[in-house]
Order: sequence, then C-alpha cells, then structure tokens
Amino acid sequence: MNNFNEQKQKIVESGFKYISLYRGNEQLCAWNQSPRLRDARFDDIENRLNNDAPGMYIIKARNSTSEKNPITFVVNTGSEKMSDMQPQIIYKDSASDKLLENTKILDLTVELKQLEMENRFLKKQIAELESDIAELESAAATTLADATPAPSLMESAKDFLGSLMEFGAPLLDQHFSLKKQQLEIEALKLQGRRSAPAAKPVAKDPNVQIRIIGEWVETFADQTEIYEALHEMSAKSQTVDEFMNYLNQFNPGMYAELSKQI
Repeated sequence: MNNFNEQKQKIVESGFKYISLYRGNEQLCAWNQSPRLRDARFDDIENRLNNDAPGMYIIKARNSTSEKNPITFVVNTGSEKMSDMQPQIIYKDSASDKLLENTKILDLTVELKQLEMENRFLKKQIAELESDIAELESAAATTLADATPAPSLMESAKDFLGSLMEFGAPLLDQHFSLKKQQLEIEALKLQGRRSAPAAKPVAKDPNVQIRIIGEWVETFADQTEIYEALHEMSAKSQTVDEFMNYLNQFNPGMYAELSKQI
C-alpha cells in the first residue's frame, strides 16, 4: 500500500506552496525554498519513499515560510491500514497575543519613521535642485548679458520645478500626513485590543475529548464509507479542533452532534 499520490493530490488541490518529509520527528526532505520548486520537492519525496523502508511517513505542508503550524498528511508505504492508526493529536501553546500586538505596533512605528525620513529627503532634494538652477541661471545671465536667447532648457526646468514646489510639495505633505494618521489609528486600535480583558475559556480535558471522539467514531462501524472517512480525518489531525474542523467540512450535521458531546 502506498497512498503518496493521493496525499500529493490533496496538497496540490489545497494550494500549499511549501512541503517537507518527516518520519516521526526526523526530517528526511527539507522544505523547498520557493513555491516554484514545490513539484521538484514532490519528486524528491517520492524517490525517498520508494527507496526507504516501508512504514508511516508524514508530509508537512504550509503556505508561507513563517507559518509555525503546518498541516500534516500521513503517507503509508507499508502494509498497515490507515484505519488502524490512532489519532495523533499534538497540543501546542499559541503565541502570546500581547507579543504579536507589540510586534505590530513596532512595525507600524518603524514604517512611520521611514515615511518621515523619505519626506525630509525629498524636500532636501527639491531645495538643492532649486539652488543649483539659481546658480546656473545667475552664471548664464552674466555670460550672455547682451544676448536675448530663446527660452532655454534651464528655464523650462525652473518653470517645472516651480510648479512642482507649488503643487507637488503640499500634496506630498498631505500624503505623508494621511499615512501617519492611518498608522497612528491602527496602533491605537491594537493598544485598545490589548488593554481589553480577554475572556478565559473553560478548560477541557483533551484526554476525555479524545475518548469521546473514539467512542463516537465506533458507532459508525457498520457504515463503511463514513467509518473510513472518520478514521482518515483522525489520522491527519494533530488536535481535537483540527479533527472537528475536518468533520464540519465533511458533514455539518455530524459536527453539530459531536460538538454537543465534547
């Protein structure tokens, strides 16, 4: 038995961009460095599965390199049936909301400072260009005092710069002012969410939830198609919430029924 192609199809249809191969906690094939290299990594994984000992392997998939909790897809290259596998539920601590909000506020502050620096730099460039044109115009007037030349490129540049200073500079100030206000409002929203007391969810015993799910799944033993589908969801779920999410996608009615029990 080898369900690699089946799992590969699921990953492709789900649109995951990055994949890697594991056996237990051991990484056998590293993550692809670019989404365009995903298919090549599939070839590496298939080659490894064909040459390594039969058994249970895990393909992990994610949509970005910064994603901390990739989705897992179990590949069985041995004789063990997928339905015999027990749910592998791994509990991970979620990242601190306060830390994420502080990081967002810091990013907004840095972006605001960058915009202010760009604004000052552009104003400085305009002032320097205006000064250079004034010097060139003065030198040209001294050299060609008796001539009456047609409007020069220098004069055209001066007219353009004058228009830019008259209309462009106020618009530039307005752009940066609006951007600054937007960033400050976003930062205040984040600070407001951080200061609001978070509701404490009622803790549930995961072991009890797993036992209830297992007993509930066995009630469908006489319905082969549903029974196998539930075992497949259990095999690729790392947490109770993930199993419930798969069940909701499969059958909302069954999801509502089981939700009342756990």
